[in-house]
Amino acid sequence: MLARFFILNFFLILFAGLGVFEASAKTLKASNSEIAAFLKADVNKDKVLSKREFRTFIRALADFGQSTAKKIRFFGVYGYAFSVVDKNKDGIVTPQEMRSADDDFKKGK
Repeated sequence: MLARFFILNFFLILFAGLGVFEASAKTLKASNSEIAAFLKADVNKDKVLSKREFRTFIRALADFGQSTAKKIRFFGVYGYAFSVVDKNKDGIVTPQEMRSADDDFKKGK
């Protein structure tokens, strides 16, 4: 339960809609560190994150000092975090899925 709280809390800060990356990030108030972490993690530039890229994303945010990312890294719950976000279970995480995880958390789901 504690891990779920940490993971879902983490997605409070995430953004959606990378179709027009900068506009979406501004609209959703993504921080520079969040944008930098996503760009660093998305090595193939397909605007979605694989499990491996997601781990890189979490680590980068943790390096920037984001508290929930630091907890995910500390507990090593990358796989669980990924499974919470990957709603359609297609093995990739989209910005929309990250936004949805955040919205679910805000609604108490």
